Amino acid sequence: MEENRRTDKQNTRMWICKSTQTRISSIIVVNHLTQYASLPLFAVLSIAMISVSNSDALAAGGILNLTVHDEDSGAPTTTRAEIVRVDKPDKPMPIRKTVPAGMGIVLDRALELSVPDGAYIFRMIRGPEYRIITGNFTLERSSLDDHNVDLPRMIDMQSKGWTSGDCCVVTSPYSLPLRMVAEDLHVAAALGHVDAKPIAGRDRDDPPTIDPMWIREDAKHRDGLVFYGIDPASSDSPDETNREAMDVSTYDPSIKIAIENPFAWPLPIWLASDRIDGLFVMGDWLRLDRKVLSVKDGRETTGLIKGTTQAVGRWAERIYWNTLEAGFRIPPMAGSGNESGASPVGYNRLYVTAPIGSYRNDGSAETAREGNSVANEDAWWRAAWNGQSVATNGPMLRPMLGGEIPGHVFTATQGEALQLQPEVDLSTRDPVDYLEVVHNGQVHYKAKLDEFARAGGVIPPLVVRESGWVVMRVVTLFDDHYRFATSAPWHIEFDGHRRVTSEAVQFFQLWQNEYEERLKKLPPDELTQYIPQVKTAREFWSQRSSEAVDATGMRP
Repeated sequence: MEENRRTDKQNTRMWICKSTQTRISSIIVVNHLTQYASLPLFAVLSIAMISVSNSDALAAGGILNLTVHDEDSGAPTTTRAEIVRVDKPDKPMPIRKTVPAGMGIVLDRALELSVPDGAYIFRMIRGPEYRIITGNFTLERSSLDDHNVDLPRMIDMQSKGWTSGDCCVVTSPYSLPLRMVAEDLHVAAALGHVDAKPIAGRDRDDPPTIDPMWIREDAKHRDGLVFYGIDPASSDSPDETNREAMDVSTYDPSIKIAIENPFAWPLPIWLASDRIDGLFVMGDWLRLDRKVLSVKDGRETTGLIKGTTQAVGRWAERIYWNTLEAGFRIPPMAGSGNESGASPVGYNRLYVTAPIGSYRNDGSAETAREGNSVANEDAWWRAAWNGQSVATNGPMLRPMLGGEIPGHVFTATQGEALQLQPEVDLSTRDPVDYLEVVHNGQVHYKAKLDEFARAGGVIPPLVVRESGWVVMRVVTLFDDHYRFATSAPWHIEFDGHRRVTSEAVQFFQLWQNEYEERLKKLPPDELTQYIPQVKTAREFWSQRSSEAVDATGMRP
C-alpha cells in the first residue's frame, strides 16, 4: 500500500475521511498530462472517486447526509448531482425536496439522501471549471451517516476576466438562479418569465446567488431566431403569423437578432437582411441527455459522414465559417437552445471578456494573459455582440492573437505584411484531440498536446498579406457529440475591404435555391408572402458574388 502511494504521489492527492459509523475510503483526484503544467497551455483530466460503505449493514429507509464545499474557499457550495442505482445506471433516481437540473438534481449545499437500500453511483458536476467527483455508496436498513465532499476547482475563469453565459434558456418552473449557481454560470437569457417554485431549504432572505448573476427575460424564440430586447406588449414582438416569412429587416435596431438554428432553410434570406447580430455555433444539437445524429429542421449535413455523433456539431461550425468567408462579421453564440431537453443550463456557454488590460510575467515559465472582466450586464452583452468571446461545451480556452482578444479588427494597407502571434491558455477535463489555429478556413497550425509541449508552448506566428479572419479552437476526444471550444474570429482588413470568396457565396446561393424549390410546393396564396424576401436575397447574393474572389484571393 505504501509502495503504491509513493509510486503515484506525483499524480494523486489523497484524503482519508472518517465518520462515526462509516469508513470512508480515499478520495482520489488524478491529474493526467501534468507535463504541461509549466506551459501557457494547461491540460488537466480529472477523475475523482469516493467509496462509502456502512459496516453496520442495516432495509429501505437508510439516510446519508451529504454536504458540499468548495475545496479552495471552504464555503458551502451548490452543485449538480447525478445519482443512479448500480443495477439501473440509465435511470436517475428521483430525490425528494430537490430541484431538477436536467441531468440529475441540484444538491444545494446539503442533502438528506433517503432512498431504498442498495448500491448507488453518483457524480457531482459543477460546470466545466470544476473537476468531476465520481463515487459510490451503499445504504442499508437504518443506515445513518454524514459525509462531506470538497469540490476542487480546475480554473476560475471569472477571476481571469472571462464571464460565462447561456444565450438561450427555455423557461422552467424550477429556479433558474439555483440551477445557474449549480453550474457556476453567471449570465442567462431566458425565453420569457415563469414564476419559480419555492426552493426547499431556502427562505426569501436566502436566495441562490453567484457574483455576478445577470438574468434577462426579454428574449423570444421564433422559427430558429432569437430576438433580444423584446417587449411582449410591443408591436415588434414576433407573433405566430407569417411562419418563416418574417421580414427581420423591419425590426427596431435596438432589438438584437441571433440565428439559433444555423441549419434553418431560410438562413440565406436571414443573412441577406443584414439584420443578424449573432449565430449559434453551439445549441440544442449538442446536449447531454441524448445524441443528435441528424438535423431535425433544416438543411442536412453535406460533405460529412451523416449519422455520426460529430456530424451535426461540425456542420454548424462549417456553416459559421462560410458566413465569415462570405464577408459577414457575425459573432458566434452558444446556449442551451430552444429544444434543450434535459441538458443542464450552461452546458453550451459563451465566455466574454473586455479588451486585454495587461501582461503579467511572474518570472516563471508561465505567462498569464488576463482579460478585463465586464463591468455589468449591458457590458457583457455588448462584448458578446462584438465577438469578444469563446464558445465552449467543455474546454476552457483563453486565446489571444497579436496581443488582442477575439473580436479585434487588424487593419493594414496593400503591400504590408502583418505578423501576428497566436497565444493560448487551456484547461480541460477531457482528453484533447488537437489544438488548431485556422486562417481563412485553412489550418495554419495543428498539434496534439504533446507536440505543443515539445515546441515549448509556442505557436508559429501568422504572416498575413490579405483580408480575412482567424479563429482558434480545441477539439476533444469526447465520443457522444462534438465537444470543443472555439474563439470568436479576429478580423483582418486590408484597405478597408473584407474577405469575400466565391465558394462561400455559392454555398449560400445553392442553399437558397434548394429553399426556393421547397417553397414552390406551397399553395399559391402562401407562397406569395415569401416572394419579396426571396427576390431581395437573390439580389444581395448576386451583388456579393460580384465582390468575391476565389479561396486563393484571385477573382474568378
